[in-house]
This record gives sequence, C-alpha cells and structure tokens, in this order.
Amino acid sequence: MNQGELPSAGIPGLSDADRRITKAISLLLVGPIVAYIASLWMVRPMALGDTFSLTLMAPALLVIGLLTLRIPRVYFLQQLRKVGVEFILLGIIVVLSFLSIINHDEPIRSFRIIFPSVLPLVIFFHLVVMKYLSPGRLEQVPRMMIGAAFLFSVIPGLLALVIPPIGEYMTVSYRIRGMFENSIQHSIALGTIVPLVVVEFALAKTMKKKVIWTLLLLLLAFTTFRAGSKFVLGVSFSTGLLLYALLALRTRSFIKISFVVVGIATMSVFLWFFGLPLAELINPTIAEKLRSIIEGGVANYQSVESRKLLWDEALAQGKRHWLIGTGAGEKVHGISHSHNLVLDYFKGIGIFGAALIALLCLSIVARTIVKGSYVVLGMGGETDVRVLACYVSATNYVICNQMSDCFGPSTVGFLWVTYLAGRMLEPIRRTSMRVGNGAPIAA
Repeated sequence: MNQGELPSAGIPGLSDADRRITKAISLLLVGPIVAYIASLWMVRPMALGDTFSLTLMAPALLVIGLLTLRIPRVYFLQQLRKVGVEFILLGIIVVLSFLSIINHDEPIRSFRIIFPSVLPLVIFFHLVVMKYLSPGRLEQVPRMMIGAAFLFSVIPGLLALVIPPIGEYMTVSYRIRGMFENSIQHSIALGTIVPLVVVEFALAKTMKKKVIWTLLLLLLAFTTFRAGSKFVLGVSFSTGLLLYALLALRTRSFIKISFVVVGIATMSVFLWFFGLPLAELINPTIAEKLRSIIEGGVANYQSVESRKLLWDEALAQGKRHWLIGTGAGEKVHGISHSHNLVLDYFKGIGIFGAALIALLCLSIVARTIVKGSYVVLGMGGETDVRVLACYVSATNYVICNQMSDCFGPSTVGFLWVTYLAGRMLEPIRRTSMRVGNGAPIAA
C-alpha cells in the first residue's frame, strides 16, 4: 500500500466471503473497460450513420463502476485531487461550449468538444472503483490497450498484405486506416501505444520476453509506418527512443548505458544510409513523401500547405468572434476541424477556450517531464516506470493532435484511458495524517 493512501477494499483483513465478493465485482469491472478499449479501435464497424458510432456510446458501460460499489468519500476525494486541475479546465470548456451555441449554425456539432471534455469523468469514476477493489487490475489497463492494438490493428494489417478483401477494407490509397474513419486517426492511436510497448520491452526480465517484446515492437513500428502519418511516425520514434534512453540512465549501469548509446548511434547511422531504401521496399509512396520532406523541408510539404489554409480561416473566424467563438465544433471550409488544436478551440469557443485547452495540454506535458525527471534520477519503482509510460503515451496524443484530429470524439479515449490510468497508478508520497478509523490519507 502506498504511503499516505487510503487502503483499498482489496487488502488483507476482509472475511473470506467479502474477498470472494470483492474479487467477483473486480472481475465484473474489467468487462466494461475492455469493451470500451476495443470500441476505440473499431470506429467504422460500429458506426451508426455518418455522425455517431458505438465508440461514442460505449462509455455508458463504465457507469457500472458507480452502480456496483459505494466508494468511501475520503478515498474518492483523495483520487479526485490527482486530477483536480485537469477537471476544472475541462468543466470550464464545457460551459464555454454551451455558450458558443449562440453563434452556432449546427448546435449538434458542439458535441465534438463537449464529449471529449465529459468523457474523462466517466473513465475516472470507473478506474477509481477498479483501483479501490483491486489495484492489480488497474495496472493491467495499459496492457489491455496493447492487446487491443495488436488484435484490431497490427494483426489485421498483416493479414491485409496477403488477403485482398481485408486489404481493400483496411487501406485507402497508399495508407492503412485500419478500422478508423481515416488513416490519421489510425496513426494517432498507434502512436499512443508505442511508449507502452517500449516500457514492456525495457522491463522484461528474461531473454525470451525481451525477444517477444522486440518482435511486437517491430510489428507495431511496421504498422505505424504503413498508417502513413509522417508526423506521428517521427513523434513516436523520438519519444520511444528518449523513453528507453531515460530508463537506461536510471539503471546507473555504465555497461548498459554504453550499450544503449552504441545501439542508438548504430541505428541512426543505419537509418541515415538505408532508411529511405528500406521505406521504398515497404511502401514506395510513403518513402517518396519522406524524401520530399527531407529534400524540400517541412514548410513546403503539400500537406502543410493545405493545412495553412485551414489555419488562416480558423484564425480569421476566431478573431471575428474572439469572446465566445463561432460555435464549438464548427467546420472550417467543410472540414470537421482546423487541423490545429488551439486554433480549433479559439475558432469554436473563443480566446478563453484556446487558453484553457493550451493549459490542459501543458499540464499533461509538464506532468510527463516531472515524472521523467523523477524516474531518471533512479527514484520510485516499476510502478513509477509504468506511470511514466502512460504519461508519455498521453503526451504523444497531445503532440500529434496539434496537427490533426483535434481531440476528436473517436480518438480522444486513447488520451484519457492512458493518462487517467497513469494518474490513478501514481503513488501518493506526501506526508499523511489519520482520520476517522485511523486510515491514512494524504495531508
């Protein structure tokens, strides 16, 4: 049990009957979170018309957590304090979204911002109940995310190479979109999984497990490349490499650090000389686009040029309605979002909305940096490393959404499942005091 944290119902001291009931309920709680995680990867198969999908309705399953158990008020407030800042920002965003309906031509579109702001509350409640009953099951959530990625993305992506009907369903043009609306969403989803797999590889204790996780990481990287987003690919590669380097520094082992440095240097040299030829073997179209970025620069890349038109229009609309915006989720040039998160919120719900979403993103990134510093100094244990992996996954999502999707309802669950799982797993180490029956809470 973490110092300063109210004990959960899963600790010793319960009667045998109570333990059986607790175990049964904790198993029951796994079902809804597994179903929701699976729904995140199956946007198109679970579509209900052009606007809604079961992915947007699946969070209702998580309410089961609140119906099955009454959590002690002190324990609930203790966990709520971990995400108090984030939830305050989200609450204000919801209020601004409703105010922006005044200027909205299609009020239903406000759902695009309201849903991502309310969703974390539902996920939080469910994870708190899971942690209260059985902390071990909460620790399995990141692995559930990994499992879903391979079951619904990596494996079908490999089958698409040899089975034409699957290939036709999974790909659009040269990019594999999986079961998402588009390949950008698929790329972002895969980008959130990379740090989780990197940490599993780093924490593997035996050579057999190392080999298995190496193979899985290569398959994930292969699928991410085929999804086609160059930005997501670069972010995932950079953060994955940085995360592994930080974990090597944490060991304080000169030999291990030397091996990692030599390995990174060797990989860099290999990619410099053979990266593009290898990319051409996998997908010539993606390789050609990578070559154009390397030779012509990012600013002149065609995708960036088209985005600039959306950014200019979003900025112009935001300036005209700077106080409450043109309406939450309002389209730009017929596109569902502005391809820039802060500009999209500025255009939709005004200057305060832009400031709030920027603060929310900065709080997630700052939390990741602080945790990374803590881990690299050798403090904490394996749980802290897994928490860092969750934070890096959330940071990947935040960074990638600055250019694409803008916290879209179909993918925002990847952010909140990973980030909130990390927050709930975060040990409380502050000075404690006693209340009530003597159970410790954070002071």
